[in-house]
Amino acid sequence: MKKLTLLLFLIIFASALYADHHKGDRGEKRVKIWEAKLKVDLLELKGPPSLDEVQRRRLDKLSDLDLLINSGKYDGGELERLKNMRSELMDSELPSQELINTRHERRIELARSKIQNWIRMDNNYNHDARHRDKRDRNQWERRRNRHKR
Repeated sequence: MKKLTLLLFLIIFASALYADHHKGDRGEKRVKIWEAKLKVDLLELKGPPSLDEVQRRRLDKLSDLDLLINSGKYDGGELERLKNMRSELMDSELPSQELINTRHERRIELARSKIQNWIRMDNNYNHDARHRDKRDRNQWERRRNRHKR
């Protein structure tokens, strides 16, 4: 009887530890979502980078690649890859300010949609049986009606 009681106690204790362990994961996800929201807010407040900033970043990348090429640590295929990266960066044209602005807006939109997806997953929205059945039923209907025209 003592062994049975001890076994029951261990099972209950282990399940409590397991549940407590998974409870913390949800909090970490919320922190990550909050940090991602902060980054999006900063992107919006700072606005798109200017053409001078893009030029400066490009020159920094070129100097970094030159350092790696001239370091002597790389040879053969790795050195060729670095040289190709440098030549492609040199050959590429600077984007216009309009293109930079559209890329910036697109980046913000993608970040927002990613945050929304994280929130839905955090709330178990996609794992709810009703939504899954509805999604499967809609998919089945589309397949069935695909050949009817």
